[in-house]
Amino acid sequence: MKIKFLGGAEEVGRLAIKIEDKQSKIMIDYGIEPEKPPEYPMPPEKVNDIFLTHAHLDHTGALPVYYHSYEANFHATAMTANSIKPILMDSLKIMRLENYTKMFNEEDVDNLFKSMVTAKYEQPFQVDNLTAIAHSAGHIPGSSMWWFQDSKSFMITGDLYTRDTNLLYGAKPVKTDILIMESTYAGRDHEDRDEVIQRLKDSIRETIENGGRVILPTFAIGRTQEMIMTLRDMDYRIYVDGMGNRISGIYMDTPGFLKDPKLFRKSMGRVIQVRNNRMRKEAIEEADIIITTSGMLDGGPVLGYIDAFAEDPKSAIFLTGYQVDGTNGRSLIENGTIQIAGATIKPAMKVDFFDLSAHAGHSDLVKFIKGVDPETVVLCHGDQREKLQESLPEYKFILPFNGHEFEVQ
Repeated sequence: MKIKFLGGAEEVGRLAIKIEDKQSKIMIDYGIEPEKPPEYPMPPEKVNDIFLTHAHLDHTGALPVYYHSYEANFHATAMTANSIKPILMDSLKIMRLENYTKMFNEEDVDNLFKSMVTAKYEQPFQVDNLTAIAHSAGHIPGSSMWWFQDSKSFMITGDLYTRDTNLLYGAKPVKTDILIMESTYAGRDHEDRDEVIQRLKDSIRETIENGGRVILPTFAIGRTQEMIMTLRDMDYRIYVDGMGNRISGIYMDTPGFLKDPKLFRKSMGRVIQVRNNRMRKEAIEEADIIITTSGMLDGGPVLGYIDAFAEDPKSAIFLTGYQVDGTNGRSLIENGTIQIAGATIKPAMKVDFFDLSAHAGHSDLVKFIKGVDPETVVLCHGDQREKLQESLPEYKFILPFNGHEFEVQ
């Protein structure tokens, strides 16, 4: 089996893995690094089938670039397929607004979906000489670990979370010979999730009781919905704005992926979804909490809300997701400043970070590897991969680099 990383080997983001096995040529993901402008993987190489692990842009954002030049069958769960259409179209809109080089067009997005083959969890199907099965990765609804069987078995985890959340049950180890696994948080463990949630709720209460408002910048896919469920028992006026509302609708309309769909629908009934500028003005005047995209503050309604409350030291911005280098979110954490409409501002608002990552921490990654017990572990999507290797000297590891093709027996 030959493996080549076109992106995402020794870095977090823009994952793209090409695998050749006998008569099979497949690719797992083809994403971007969401910087300004976005960074793309190496140019696509022709394959027969593409398997998508989940809908986040760092795994999907370059897919239409492939379909600009080539054809391939496209495999994903229904939830993942339904979720990526709006974010890919939004990427086209951002390319135009920011005057970035246009890497693909609407026709390329259409071609992707014309090649769509929907996969269901735990149901095997045949691709050339390979048997393929999608298993839940626990990261966001619809996320998949792709397991393949020929003379040997191999599995690609995509982004992985092994603990239960409001939205999902955690991923479970699946026996395989070769494990290709993300390592985003290698060398780092998360604070206990329940304690983080309690600290977040306490900070929200304190802010609102002191006369302030809370802005929660969130990723549209997964995090917006997790926050809605997390805050469902708080008796405050919660407004939700941005792309997350559209994704929430997709979550309710695509059955079979949420841990508790009834509770999610009930939680959605507790919030007010912002649909237009009139409702944005209403949110500024009436909301206690505003959950809004984008999660890294690089666009979307969140900037308008921050601008409205920027001079209010009683109000707060509470970040719950990883902030990539070069983003407004990272600048806010490190420098206290953000860019809005070309101007640098320093909000007087309180800023805090609450680690609600949907990536497994170091200890859980170690436990997952032991549960799988593979012959070989290929580590990707991380910048401290050697930390996992050091923790598990009894296993054979491969730490690949982008552009290098290697064989695994």
